[in-house]
Amino acid sequence: MPAEGSTDGDGHGAPDHRITLLGPQREPVVDEVMRSLGLEGARVATITAGWRDRERDDTVLVDQLGGRCVNLHLWQRMQQIWEEDPELERADRRRRQVLTEMQELYLIGLQKAVEACTRIRGHQPRDARVHRMAVEDVLEIIRELDERHVQRVGEVNEEFFATHEPQHRDPVVRGRHEVGHLVGECEAVVIAGGHVGVLLGTLHMFDLAPVLATAVPDPRDPRGVHARVDRPVLAWGAGAMAITERVVLFYDDSVVAPGVAEVLMDGLGLTRGLVALPSATDRLDIKDPDRMRTLTHRCQPRVALPLDPGDRVTLTADGRVPEGTRVFGPDGTVTRYAAPVAAPSTAATSADPSTTPGEEDA
Repeated sequence: MPAEGSTDGDGHGAPDHRITLLGPQREPVVDEVMRSLGLEGARVATITAGWRDRERDDTVLVDQLGGRCVNLHLWQRMQQIWEEDPELERADRRRRQVLTEMQELYLIGLQKAVEACTRIRGHQPRDARVHRMAVEDVLEIIRELDERHVQRVGEVNEEFFATHEPQHRDPVVRGRHEVGHLVGECEAVVIAGGHVGVLLGTLHMFDLAPVLATAVPDPRDPRGVHARVDRPVLAWGAGAMAITERVVLFYDDSVVAPGVAEVLMDGLGLTRGLVALPSATDRLDIKDPDRMRTLTHRCQPRVALPLDPGDRVTLTADGRVPEGTRVFGPDGTVTRYAAPVAAPSTAATSADPSTTPGEEDA
């Protein structure tokens, strides 16, 4: 993909910029990826806010990008906003406290539901149909818990922005203008990992979604649009999670984590139909078919996308997983992605043969 982009054949004449998701960068290959994308020598905006107070420790990343980069310093800018607007800082701290308690209580219920699912699946069935229905019922309860939690988190965030209107406060307005200007001078954006909650908080505060992408009409999407990035975006770890539609935290080792995957919140929504799972092989017990089936069921209709060391996935122009990508299938095993074929809508085709049939959930 040339750095200057090419005209995409979707009828919108938009440059064919893409999102590229990478595996963990403990042994960085960002320079190699940039070269392969035709971006060698490009000026790059970097986001390392997920590293929090280590945000400026980006020497390795700067070297990988040949020094032609500018760190947006979103975490530092956030601290400056809190210093200049203590009222907003108190309100945001309260919002985060509420979200933390919500996550804790959701997790208590979720653990019980997942435990029930495990016990039901381990039950020796006397009637296969009865057993199958019981598994389906508890999986639906888990999905309802996930969806209700995400909805309530969204409501808390919406209430914060509606009540305290950070978008009208001088420090935020100034910060958004400065960040937008810096991104506008760059040809690509790189988003590193770290703490996904902190990263998402800064991305929302500085309203990066419309800075990074433009809404394009899409009859396949339930919302009628998809996000098309305005310049190439590279992301890994928490950065990859943050730009997707749904952020899922996961770590099957119950010694160091809850031992059950938990939905955190919706991400920026720059991608379509996928859940990013960084370091999946290290963090998931992929040899446990029941756990993996439960995880992929909860991700549906989105595709569970593992991002392991050495992985590199360049999404389609509309932010979807390309054909042949390594994913976790519905049964939890590793497979190659094949896009679902949407069935024609009888009503639509009878009324207008040129109407795009149906909507594609994935």
